[in-house]
This record gives sequence, C-alpha cells and structure tokens, in this order.
Amino acid sequence: MEHARTPSSAAPVALTGLVPASVGQEGLWFVDQRDGGSTQYSMVFAFRFRGDLVVPALEWAVNQVVARHGALRTTFVDVEGRPLQRIADELPVRWVVENVSGDDALRRRLLLEEEHGFDLESGPVFRAGLLKLAEREHVLVLAVHHAVFDGHSLDILMDELREFYAAAVDDRVPAVEKSVAQYADFAVSQRQWMQTDECREQLEFWRRTLDGAKPLSLPADRPRSAVSSVAGDVVQFEVDQEDIAGLDRLLAEERVTPFMFLLAVHHVTFARASGQRDGVVGSPMANRRGPGMQEAIGYFVNMVPLRVDSTDARTFRDLLRRVRGVSLDAYENQDYPFPQLVADLNSGPGGRRTELFETALALEYGSSDLDGWPGAEVEPVGTGGVTAAFDAMFSIYSAGRGFGGEISFRTAVFDRSTVESLAEDFVVILRQALANPDMELGGLLAPSGEQPNGPGVLAADGQTERPVPGRPPRNAREEILCGLFGEVLQVEDVRIDDDFFDLGGHSLLAGRLASRVRSVLGVELALQWLFESPTVAGLAGRLEDGASDSLAALLPLRAEGSLAPVFFLPPIGGLSWSYARFLPYIPKGHPVYGLQATKFAGDADRPASVRELAETYLELIRGACPQGPYSLMGWSFGGVVAQEIAVMSETAGIDVRNLVLLDAVPAVHRPTAGKEPSEEEREAIAESIHGSGGSASGELTESVFRELSEIAAHCLGLLRAHRSRVYGGSAVSFETDETGPERDQVGVGWAELAGRGVDIHRLDCTHEEVMDAAVVRRMGPIITEAMNERSAGRSDA
Repeated sequence: MEHARTPSSAAPVALTGLVPASVGQEGLWFVDQRDGGSTQYSMVFAFRFRGDLVVPALEWAVNQVVARHGALRTTFVDVEGRPLQRIADELPVRWVVENVSGDDALRRRLLLEEEHGFDLESGPVFRAGLLKLAEREHVLVLAVHHAVFDGHSLDILMDELREFYAAAVDDRVPAVEKSVAQYADFAVSQRQWMQTDECREQLEFWRRTLDGAKPLSLPADRPRSAVSSVAGDVVQFEVDQEDIAGLDRLLAEERVTPFMFLLAVHHVTFARASGQRDGVVGSPMANRRGPGMQEAIGYFVNMVPLRVDSTDARTFRDLLRRVRGVSLDAYENQDYPFPQLVADLNSGPGGRRTELFETALALEYGSSDLDGWPGAEVEPVGTGGVTAAFDAMFSIYSAGRGFGGEISFRTAVFDRSTVESLAEDFVVILRQALANPDMELGGLLAPSGEQPNGPGVLAADGQTERPVPGRPPRNAREEILCGLFGEVLQVEDVRIDDDFFDLGGHSLLAGRLASRVRSVLGVELALQWLFESPTVAGLAGRLEDGASDSLAALLPLRAEGSLAPVFFLPPIGGLSWSYARFLPYIPKGHPVYGLQATKFAGDADRPASVRELAETYLELIRGACPQGPYSLMGWSFGGVVAQEIAVMSETAGIDVRNLVLLDAVPAVHRPTAGKEPSEEEREAIAESIHGSGGSASGELTESVFRELSEIAAHCLGLLRAHRSRVYGGSAVSFETDETGPERDQVGVGWAELAGRGVDIHRLDCTHEEVMDAAVVRRMGPIITEAMNERSAGRSDA
C-alpha cells in the first residue's frame, strides 16, 4: 500500500489572475489590516487517522483539492485602499511528517498552529501538515483563513480529500466532477448584483426593518471596549429527547422550522436576563444559491440580522408566529452582504458607529461523514483554543434524538458563571414552552424581575449626544486630515474634534482613509489608531512623528490617480493647506497638489517678477506632470499666478483643462510698484498667511512665519508691477462684491483676458471668507461640474 500509484489529476485549471474580492472578503481584509495579522479569523482543523495511512497518497490528495479550488490559492492585493484577489496558478503543498509524542504534545502543537496567523498579502492562506504520534496514528492539521473558507467548505474539502485519497490507494480515477464552480465567480457576480434593482430593494427592506433597532444584549460583567478581545471560552449544554417530545407537533401546527422555534426560545432567554423585548440577533446563512456553489470552497456564509419584538406578544405561541414572519422576510432578503449593510446603515451625515448585533444563533445540521477512508478510521480532534467573534454565540446541533449546544463567549465581557446561567435558562425556557406553548410570556420572563438600569447595561439602549465641536484645524496636518475625512466620508466642514465613525465612517471606508493618508502624507496609518483615536486631532497626534513635510514646495493633497492632476497656486500668504477643503469636490482619479512659497525660503535670489515666479512653479508642476494636461486653480494672488501659468502652458503647447480663479483680480502695472508694504498691507499679509495655513496656523514657528511674511511682501511688490496677459482658453471665476471696486479700478476683467470666455459666479461673502468651509461648499459642486464637463468634452473629441 505504501507504493500505491497516484492517478493523473482530475482537477481542472481554475480561474487565475486578479479578480474583485467579495464584500465579505473586503470586510475580513479590513479587520486584518486594522488588527495587524490577528488570528481572530484563523480556522484550524485537526483529524486523527488510526490505521495504515498511505502518506504520499494523502499528500497527493491535498494537492488535488488545492489545485481544484482557486480559493485555497488566493492572496490579496491592496489597490487604492481596497483588496483584489490574486489567484495563483498553483500552490504545491509539500510536507515533512512531524513526530509528536503524546496527547499533551499534540495539544501544544495545535495551539501553536492556532497562534500562527496568516499574511493575506504574501500568503499562503491555506496550510496542511501531518503529525505522527505512532506508527499507525497520525493527525492531519489544516489551517486556513476565513476569507477563503467557511463551515460548509470544510465538508467539501474532507469529502473530496477522501475521494482523491481512496482513488490513489485503490489505483482508480477519482469519482469527482471534472469541473467545479469557483469562489471568484461568486465574487464577480456578487459585485454585479450590487448594482441591480433587486439589491437596492433588499437594502431598503433592511433599512425599514432595522430602523431604531438595538442589539439584543446581556448586562456585561465588565465594560465593553471599542476594540474587544476575541479571547473566548465555551459553555456546553444538552436538551434530552424527553424534553422535546412535543416539538414536532408544535412545528407542524405553526408551520415553523426548528430554527424558528430555537430563535423564539433564544429571544425569551435574553429578555429574561436583560429585560429587553425588542432586539436584533445575528444568524449565519449559507449564501450558496448560485449555480454549482454548493460544491465550491470559499467564504460564502453571510450573517443576517433578525429583529424580534415581543413587546405586545401575549403568549409564547404569539411570539413563535411573529418569529416565523421575521425569519421568512429575512430569508427573502438574505443576499445583501452583511459588511455592506453595516456600512450603509452607518453611513451618511449624522451616521453613528454601531453594532447591529452582539449575539448570534446558529443551527448546525451535521458535518461531513468521516467514514469510508480505506484502511483508516478518522475522527476530529479538538484544537483547544477558543476565539469569540461575538459577545455570545449559540450553536445548536442534533445529538441523538435531542439537541446539543454550546455558547462561545468573550471572556473580556462575561464571567463563565453568567453564561452557565444563561445556558440553564435556555434549557428551562425550552422545556416550559414545549410543555405549554400558550403560556403567558410574563410567566416565562418572571425569574428576571426588575432588571438594573445601570451604566453599560440597559442604559446602552439610549444614545448619548455628541458635543458639538467648535475647534478648527490648528496646523497643516489637521487641515489636510479634515480634508481627507471630508473626501472619504463625502461630508463637509469637518472639524478636528469630529469622530470618523460619528460622521458615517465604517470598516470599508477606514481602509480607504488609510490609503489616502499613505498617499498624501507619506505615512502608514495603522487602522488600530483610527479606532483608538478616531478624531482628526487624535490622528494628527499619532501621525506627528512620521508625516511628510507640510511646508514642502509641492504639497501632495491627493497623490494617486491617473487623470489630469489639479494644481492649486498659493495666495499671498504662501501656503496651500486650506485647499484641502476642496478635495471632496475634485472628481476621483485626479491627483491634487498645492504649490507653496516655501520654495523661496532663505533664498536671496528670489524671483524678480510674477512671470519668473510662475516659471518656477511651472517647473515644479512639470516635474509632477511633464506633458500635461492639468488644471490650475488659485485664490486671490494665487489666481493671478495660475492665470499666468496657463498662458505659459498654452505657449508650450500644454493643455490646461480647467482654470479656476477664486476672487482673483487681474493685474495691471500700478504706480505703487517697488514701494514697501504699508502697515495695513502687512496686517493683511499676516491674515493671508493664517488663511492659507487653514486657520490659526499653530504649526508655524516664529522663524517660518517671519520668512513667509518676507516672501509675501516681496510677492506683493511683484504683483504691483505685473500685467496679466491674454490666455486663449476659458476660465471659471468666483467673484465677491468686496473686490468689485478693485476690478473697476484696474479697468479690465478676466472676460477680456480669456479667449474662450469666462463663466462668472458671484459669491455673497467677503474676500477673506472665500476659503471658509461654508463658501467652499457653494463653490465645490460648480467646480465638480466644470471638471466633469471638460473631461467629457475631451473624451468625446
């Protein structure tokens, strides 16, 4: 038998390359990014083989299963803050049989396997090994990340593994289908389904159903933290056959399934412990409704929230009927991916970070048959370690003619004695409900009596009001982070005390924020920091030591993107921090940069004219975008310089897609050219530095502020001597009434200096208020529309 021939592979060539991740995978990928390789979603399985095991045949069988299912050869690639699946052409599994002496050593070895996490980027996400305890006793160890695997996948894997092994030992062709559905196909179809009317209808169902809902919750023995430990323990219980003697009759009378009955019992159990009569519990559903997906390995399982409200149910039978309706409605809408549902329900202005449920209930219908392995008896081996994804997870399974069950729970939240009492109540309530389904609910709930309403228990049903923050950005980093929060969350007027999650942030958006911070500030944002310090001020402090130079001459506000970049020219104050407020209105795909006058700090040979200044900035622009096209925008003095750069670009044959002037007045040669700035002008310069710096500019040292003041005074002299030239393209100009007299005085408008005309928009504010968030909100959509129209026009051409 040891020399049994391995037949030629029956496994097909599976889908390879880069494909979209499923929504569920994206959620688990985010958790992995946040927690830095946590083992929370590592799955370890062990099976003891007693008998004459043919080791080469088992190794061959494992390789056949891996070759057959692309999910087991998957790794993940970060593309702009979102994961894609990379499916390797092959992933050979080669093992060296490891000798282990005794069950104590086996437990230690399995515990080590559980503590050995996965790198989702470099892989592999599936491991297999063989332990030898004796000549005729081995243990097969399988470790896999949940992102490519679920409970039903284990049944598929073990069934196919047995068939390939038996075929090798018996020297025959494996009796498996020649082709098998791939999880990647499911992921692609799911992403397509997310754009359909059916998807939108399911989302609306869940919005209606979960409006105002709270998680079904137990009073905790210890306060819940923002990032709970997943360390867990298990309490087991049994329901004897005689206890469920009337179950079949009740199921038939009310046309309910065993799961619906258990859900009703679960609800009463928690209501007795907490006094909560309206709450949500989660339940895993297989989610394998596509063609062939019942035989595919992958992360299909989808958590579904079930809201049960028993406030006006008189008897247990009334509750059971209500649970039936809740369950049937949920089954009809079970396709909507749970991670996306959480994101949708927490998104939008005023959205709050919340968990839909803290407890879950699952009914297990049995696992793969481990009989039929030639020459060996196979049985599962407990791996010992327990991780808890929820505060409490009820798993019920058939045990003979009765039920067995276990409650896995977070030891950071509950004492074991609390969960043991919960298990006892579950069994007692189940017996009482079957003995008399028409029993008043009050009788089933009686043991709970009046429940305390202390902090962290039932008081958690209320919402604490978030204080209204009033602090604006104090430095460049905070200004840029406010802009990035606004861009990612698509909200406006972000302040430094605003909480990312209170503004509608969620797990999927957190990954995008980290990607944006990496691109803009050049530092890695650990997602754990975002949970620990979710405000702009808090994150700025965490990033302080690693962020890129906010005084750089070319400041990246959004570095990634393949479309025409946008360059903001600084006002007389010299800084471009405040332009971060425009990021939500610059269409995605366009990189955004701010030019800064810090280029000339400490430089005795400063530019002698606005044209020389523009040439210097143009060199920086062409360093980032050598051939164009690009867009130019600027406030006040920055608008004058942007227009001059547009003229130079046109002369050089470079396409300027958009020229946006923010309350800029055309320049004409003035008699005051060459004069020193007046005291009033110096005060205006100081205000401009603060304005271009975003607000209080607390990051600026006295020496930097003095340097910028000198540069600004120099540039003011250049402006007086400059005369704006004609630009052959078009422009968008935002103009205030306050600068109207100055426009009249110069005697020329941008319309006369733009060959293709100017689209003028009046602003009801002062010149200094142009960069205020409220005014940016009015200008932003106009800029967005102008950029989209120009892009469409170019693509149509």
